Amino acid sequence: MKFLTTLTLGASLLVGTTAMAQDHIMRLSHGENENNPTHVMAAKFEELVEKYTDGRIDVQIFGSNQLGSEQEVAQSVRTGSIEAEILYTGNLVPLAPSIGVMMLPYAFTSTQEAHAAMDALQDPLNERLPGEAGVRVLGYLEKGFRVLTNSEREVRNIEDLQGLKIRVSKNNIAIETFRSWGLDPIPMAWAEVFPALQQGVIDGQENPYTTAVSMKFNEVQSYISEIHYLIWSGPLIVSERWYQGLDADLQEALNKAGREAAAFGRDNSASETEVAKKALVEMGMTLSGAPEDEAKWQEAARALWPSFAEEIGGEEWVTEASSIIAEATADLSN
Repeated sequence: MKFLTTLTLGASLLVGTTAMAQDHIMRLSHGENENNPTHVMAAKFEELVEKYTDGRIDVQIFGSNQLGSEQEVAQSVRTGSIEAEILYTGNLVPLAPSIGVMMLPYAFTSTQEAHAAMDALQDPLNERLPGEAGVRVLGYLEKGFRVLTNSEREVRNIEDLQGLKIRVSKNNIAIETFRSWGLDPIPMAWAEVFPALQQGVIDGQENPYTTAVSMKFNEVQSYISEIHYLIWSGPLIVSERWYQGLDADLQEALNKAGREAAAFGRDNSASETEVAKKALVEMGMTLSGAPEDEAKWQEAARALWPSFAEEIGGEEWVTEASSIIAEATADLSN
């Protein structure tokens, strides 16, 4: 007979007089609703962990920021009071600077290149993140390039962008990138974005197509521009303190489940992105495509790369990571 273990702060307690040291609850937080690819990946991870651990780890999913904002939960994962989270890479950078190499604007030209880079960087990152942030990465989700939406006008060139109040995540790379295009972006927690759009506090935001659909941005936004500056990437992180308290076979099961769930999530995201793109147009949004002067956007943003080195792990790490990315994507360049 299997007994459920009561957990507090990720540590197993005694049930009666029997220590259930091999049974664990793994609370997995994310910020999306059940229609989003993030939740699809979380559900697949839950299924795979159940399979590979024979039920010894019980994954419990908490979506829609039920446990707090992404950055708040990341702090809790660090301490082990919450076991796991899927979050946007940009929201982890303040806690784990080294993962910021995935945030460099226009670093990738295709989703295939991004996938190769994520997979190649996972192990090197896991040599750094436990010390930096008390977390490790089990898998890396990708949800497509972030597109710009707004309620005011079509953005066909960089001049059209001027004067718009655009929300960005609380990440300096995103902030400075938009500043390089002549804006004064508004950093804002994810949970605040939809109300701010409704109230006119901001005119627009940038996120993947699937997020625009799941968040019903079509109700408060009218225009979409495919600026391609950054692919939405999101690690599935686990508390290092909690992870190290597991038996080796359970650690390996989580590693396997994380990578497979990420691959599943990416495939699902690709198909859902196309569905979402068509749906938004059918719901009345105007799709402008890529800016006609996108080369200007790229030149301005890429010029910032050297200035980001110190905040994403230092020049030595950025050089190492750049080399890893270049090698992983060498055969995939367009």
